[in-house]
Amino acid sequence: MRNVVKPRGRYSSKRDFGCLLIVGGSEVYSGAPALAGMAALRTGVGLLMIAAPRSVAATIRGYSPNLIVHSLNSNVVSSERIDQLSRLLASSDALVLGPGIGRHPETVQAIPLIIEEARKERKPILIDADAIRALAEAREILKDVLITPHAGEFKAISGVEAPQLWRDRLPICKKFAKEHSCVLLLKGHDTLVTDGSRAKVNHAGNPGMATAGAGDVLSGIIGAFLAQGVEPFSAAVAGAYIHGVAGDMVCREKGFHMVASDLIEALPAVLRRYDRSSK
Repeated sequence: MRNVVKPRGRYSSKRDFGCLLIVGGSEVYSGAPALAGMAALRTGVGLLMIAAPRSVAATIRGYSPNLIVHSLNSNVVSSERIDQLSRLLASSDALVLGPGIGRHPETVQAIPLIIEEARKERKPILIDADAIRALAEAREILKDVLITPHAGEFKAISGVEAPQLWRDRLPICKKFAKEHSCVLLLKGHDTLVTDGSRAKVNHAGNPGMATAGAGDVLSGIIGAFLAQGVEPFSAAVAGAYIHGVAGDMVCREKGFHMVASDLIEALPAVLRRYDRSSK
């Protein structure tokens, strides 16, 4: 874990800690990209940008002055704005695609194109939420990406109902990741991460984390590590663990009555344990 949390030298600048681009948001789900963005900042990313439809960009911007929000000139994420997203990708170090993005037909069509643009720029890619569902008929595009589904999203993209117990999930997940040459993080009581050969099970966390937005926080944590150059499997393993420990810390204080933003506020205390530059 200490090799994942990047130490800060005396003469560090924000660019030393990566630039993460989050693409998402819709009229219904304005909070999701904001939660992912704030989680990434608390995890230590140096620069955070959110690209969101103009219908919600101002709302997302209003959540925090720490968020840099680029308004897409469309009411939903669509292929019309690929040129704008391409410019943002060129100046970023990693992409998180999906928080709050919705299922509008134009968005579903745009998601593979956005992934291809990120691939051209050789950026690590995390795909979450409805962006996962959008690839159910285009699974060939999963090669070399990291996906973070819950059980319902995994069924949508794989056609397989994931069992509840991680031991029963393991062979299914390893097979899927191997067939599609991707890293799979399947959320659950025991979150499972595999790249088809390696596999890790995270036992940190608790049922109070079964709350709207908790998955967006996880995407932001992992995205911050990807932007800092951590390879996807290690970033997913570390992210799942830190996310779970933050949830356990909140649970000790508040019980199961937590919200996603509570997890974000707990991140500095968790990460301080592994920050070599703060000793």
